[in-house]
Amino acid sequence: MVGRKRSIERRKNKRYKAVEGAYAAISPNSNKIGQIIDISMGGLCFKYINTENNSEAPVNRNEESIFLSSMGYYVGDLPFQTIADYEIKDAPSFSSMKVRRRHVKFTDLSFKQLFDLDYYMKNNVSEQLKPIPNQTKS
Repeated sequence: MVGRKRSIERRKNKRYKAVEGAYAAISPNSNKIGQIIDISMGGLCFKYINTENNSEAPVNRNEESIFLSSMGYYVGDLPFQTIADYEIKDAPSFSSMKVRRRHVKFTDLSFKQLFDLDYYMKNNVSEQLKPIPNQTKS
């Protein structure tokens, strides 16, 4: 295991695997909607199809909030900050559109937004994800 870097879990909140049918959409004026992969009280990760014509990172046009939805549950207008957005290279693609993964951190949530997010999570997660184990250099 030569050259392996130490990986430290920096998340403050426990992450949970989202149930099938849980979606996130960025608004306003964005075409980014996709399936939630995992979620916590601090943020989420979702995959979406990049409908822009280039392979570069998509332009973040006036992205202000994110909306969460699933069967019977909805949380709207959550302010966020994008932490990472990258193309998934190993995803099967049947067209020229590329699948991307975006990690976001929720910012400045009000008490009501925290309450709504907590309720959404209680009804839309399947299992807690295990933290990344620390890896040591050899």
